[in-house]
Amino acid sequence: MLKCFDLTGEVAIVTGAAKGLGRVFAKALAQAGANVYLMGHGEEAMKELAKELNELGVQCAWRYAEITNKQDVEECVSDCINRFGKVDILINNAAAPRINISPEETSLEQWNRVINVNITGCFICAQAVGKEMIKRRKGKIVNLASISGFIINKGVHGGSYDVSKLAVVALTKALAAEWAKYNINVNALAPGYFLTDPNKKFFENDPDFYKMALSMIPAQRIGDPEELAGAIVFLSSSASNYMHGSTLIIDGGYTIW
Repeated sequence: MLKCFDLTGEVAIVTGAAKGLGRVFAKALAQAGANVYLMGHGEEAMKELAKELNELGVQCAWRYAEITNKQDVEECVSDCINRFGKVDILINNAAAPRINISPEETSLEQWNRVINVNITGCFICAQAVGKEMIKRRKGKIVNLASISGFIINKGVHGGSYDVSKLAVVALTKALAAEWAKYNINVNALAPGYFLTDPNKKFFENDPDFYKMALSMIPAQRIGDPEELAGAIVFLSSSASNYMHGSTLIIDGGYTIW
C-alpha cells in the first residue's frame, strides 16, 4: 500500500455510523489504521461495530448523538479528544433520507426535518470538529453529498432532499475556502445509487423504478457500498492533500447523461 493512504495513528469521527454507509466508512478507516469514534443513534449496532473494529487492532469508542443538537455534538467531540487526544478526520455522514412526496404535498415539518438534519447537522459537526482542527493546523473533513446535489433524480420526488444535498456541496466549498489556510481539507463524496438497506427495500417495492434507474446507469448495475471504501480512505488521507472544496462523484456514470 502507498504510504499516503496509511491512516495509522489517525483519529476519525464517523457520524451516522450505526448502519449503512457509515458502517462501511468506519470499517474502511479502521482497516487503513485509524482509531475510530462512532456517533449515531443505534447504540447496540455501534457497540457491535466497535467490537469488530477492535478486532482489527485499532481503538474504537462510541456515543449516542443527535447531530442537530449542538451540545450532543460538542460533548462527543470533547469525549473523543479526552479518549484519543485529538481528532484528525471527520466523516460527516449522518443524514435524513429522501421523503418521496411531491413538493405540493410536503408539509413544512417534513421539509424542515430534512433540511435541519442534512444541512444544519452537517454544519454543527463540521464547526465543532473544525475548531479543534484549527488549533492543530491539521484535519480532513468529508461531507456526504449525493448525485442529488447535481441533478434531480428521475422517477422520485425529493424537493427537500435534493436541495439539502446541493447545499452540502456549497457548504463544503464555503468551509474549504475558510479553512484551507489551516491545512484542513474539506471535501465531499457524492454517491449515486448503492445497495444500502433503504435502497434495497425501495427497489423491491418498486421494480419499475429499479429497471428505470438501471437503464440510466452506464455501468448497468447498482453500486456495492463497499465500493466506496477506497474513496473515503483517499479523502481522509494525505493522498488528497491538495484537494480543497471538491466533490467526488461515484455513481456508475449516472450523471454522465
